[in-house]
Amino acid sequence: MKLWQKVAILNIALIMTMSILSALVIREIIISAMRTEALIQGESIAINLSDRIAEAILYEDYYSVSEAISEVISKEKNIRYIFVLDLKGRPFAHTFTGGYPADLLSWNPIKDEQTRSVQMLKSEDGNITDIAVRIFAAMPSELHVGIKEDRMADTLNRLRNYMFLLTASVILAGSIMSFFLSRLITRPLEQLNEFTNDLSKGNFGGEMVITSKDEVGRLTETFNNLSRELLRYKERTEETYRQMLKTEKLTAIGRLSGGLAHEIKNPLMPIKTLFQTFRNNPQLTRQDIEIVLSSVQQIDEVVSKFLGFARSDHLNFTDIFINAIIKDILKVLDYQIKEQGIKVNMKLLKIPPISGDRPMLKQALFNIILNAIEAMPEGGVLEIATSTEDGPETKRIVIIISDTGSGIPQEIGDKIFDPFFTTKPEGTGLGLSLAFNIIQMHMGELAYASIQGMTTFTIKLASGDKRT
Repeated sequence: MKLWQKVAILNIALIMTMSILSALVIREIIISAMRTEALIQGESIAINLSDRIAEAILYEDYYSVSEAISEVISKEKNIRYIFVLDLKGRPFAHTFTGGYPADLLSWNPIKDEQTRSVQMLKSEDGNITDIAVRIFAAMPSELHVGIKEDRMADTLNRLRNYMFLLTASVILAGSIMSFFLSRLITRPLEQLNEFTNDLSKGNFGGEMVITSKDEVGRLTETFNNLSRELLRYKERTEETYRQMLKTEKLTAIGRLSGGLAHEIKNPLMPIKTLFQTFRNNPQLTRQDIEIVLSSVQQIDEVVSKFLGFARSDHLNFTDIFINAIIKDILKVLDYQIKEQGIKVNMKLLKIPPISGDRPMLKQALFNIILNAIEAMPEGGVLEIATSTEDGPETKRIVIIISDTGSGIPQEIGDKIFDPFFTTKPEGTGLGLSLAFNIIQMHMGELAYASIQGMTTFTIKLASGDKRT
């Protein structure tokens, strides 16, 4: 439920409650006022009538008393009955048809010390207010006038209808006003909510229109300032990132250039020495020629691997079966594996083909497997396993290559994928870098874990199969 709906419902509930309470209070006030008025009117009638018939009571003039009572009944429509007690307290005259009630003397009797009494009596026709006055002091002669509440009931019924219509009108008008007011109050808050959602999505720099100078207006201005500050911060961050990227690129170029120059300079040294000797002794032995050819071959290998590293983003995608590539690599390296006394354990499960550049992926796997073999010059165990796992959208191929060599020291663990970084006397430092670069170009992952006596490389590549 939205905020404006909650506010509207709360306001409507308050309006309904206040309207009903007000109607009840007004009803009680009117009832009290009408009863007071009826009581005053009844007492006035009773007192005037008692004064009028006092002499007739003394002379026991029944005719005069009845005539006076009839005249009052004809004028006052809300009188239910009138009865008179004589000097001995016996019923003398009355307006009841068919005789007076047997318990008449128990109706609102006046106590000895009182001159009048008022009591509410219940009858089949409704409530009746009995007003009794003593005709002669210290004598049991009494006059009782019964005032009906029919007129009051009719008035209350009309009042109830009017109050119902008035209350319904107030509630309807209040509900409509509450609806518009709640929308007017909560609309800026909804706009603030939408604005903060935009900020959370990174859409900085936008501003809201300030429509008021109250707390909501000040809050809107605060969010506008925040949006501007976030935009400036984003621009500064992007500029800083561009500078860092530029610096990182320059650093990487410098490191690559330095490594390449170092790898080329090493085999050039014996060639330079031989040619300097050749100036003084123009005769070259077969051994000298072998040294030159070996150095040139070394330079050619370094340049070729560097070009492979630099051009690894040019991929030709086809369907590739990883298990078949692994078996081809092991055939190529079979002589070296046997020469070093390495035991190979393979757990190649049935896995789907992947889409990739076959020569590139074969080169990457070759470099990693060769690196594992070279880590066990005195023999060991080489384990290669393939399997599948569920990725975010498709299944992934998992390749695990483990060796029982000396492991990778922790202090150089974050450098093993850097170009030209190597701990081998004859290494170029491009094997693992090239493998890492190729795996990344295939949107895959290459990670390693190493403890004393065990190193494991894990490769994850996306297959064409959808998740189930």
